[in-house]
Amino acid sequence: MILRVIVLAIALILTACVPSYTLVQPGQVPVAKKALSVQPTSAWNRMPKGPGDTAWEEAWTKNGPLLDTVAFVGGLPDGGTLVRQQKKADQKVPTFRADMSPQDLVSMIESSYRIGGVSVFDVTSVEPSPFLGKTAIKMDYSYVPGDGLPRKGRCVMSIAESKFYLMKLEGAASHYFDALAPEFEAMVTSASRR
Repeated sequence: MILRVIVLAIALILTACVPSYTLVQPGQVPVAKKALSVQPTSAWNRMPKGPGDTAWEEAWTKNGPLLDTVAFVGGLPDGGTLVRQQKKADQKVPTFRADMSPQDLVSMIESSYRIGGVSVFDVTSVEPSPFLGKTAIKMDYSYVPGDGLPRKGRCVMSIAESKFYLMKLEGAASHYFDALAPEFEAMVTSASRR
């Protein structure tokens, strides 16, 4: 009997240590430290923060992070970085600057993947697109991460009041990206700064 109680107690402690996903219902939702607000049309799962996540980002998934994710970056300040980096790292993602050109922003995004270990990364298009009430940048790309599953991505990004804002959809190239792209576009249209 005592052994059962000990095993149950250990199981409860371990379960409490595992980060959990939370359900995001359709409707107006604040994201990324409440810097942005979006309106999903269906339920998503808010992913727990990982050790490499910054304070300005948040990620959701519908079918699991290996198949699809939507990420938000809200209000990254001038001098901030998209990923946590060690000060002594040999390679670093460029620091965000409020005066970055569209080409600089695209390069910053690409660098975040390459430094993260992605060797095959192709930017397939870059064009102007509405986001947060202004003309922003929309970048489509494809890449193959370490797990070997080809992915497609779309990122919209803007600078407002010297801060960086981003929404990004990534999904398995075989199905999930194309299946979720219409809802992502609707969320981009609904996005506003708070």
